[in-house]
Amino acid sequence: MKALICHCRNYSSEVTRLSDTPIGIVPEAISEGLLIANDAIVALVTVERGDNIDIVVPRLATEVRKMCRDTRHRRVILLPFAHLSGDLADPDTSLTIIQRLADILCDLQPTRAHFGSDKKLLLDIYGHKGSVRFRQF
Repeated sequence: MKALICHCRNYSSEVTRLSDTPIGIVPEAISEGLLIANDAIVALVTVERGDNIDIVVPRLATEVRKMCRDTRHRRVILLPFAHLSGDLADPDTSLTIIQRLADILCDLQPTRAHFGSDKKLLLDIYGHKGSVRFRQF
């Protein structure tokens, strides 16, 4: 698993179309095509082949919590983001792991961006030390 965790002044994502790659992807139904947040911790998450859900999810959850503590912000956005790796897990596994991450972080009431779509994306990231953190598990 790889993740880019950012402290964003402004965040937005808007579904532009449902994805047909990677092979086997079944996009979720779109409940809301536009997601906007201010002062949020945004985790761009890539699930890779062979990721062990019982190992990687708690580790990433710990890193998200650290970012929340360090920035004193509790708004969390989880963004499925297949672009950090060329060795992706199958879509079902990816969705399961991202949902498990949301479940573990339930006390932070995370918002999960749409899974299985191409999106317009705005990341207005603060410029303070530690505002962007890359993690690999």
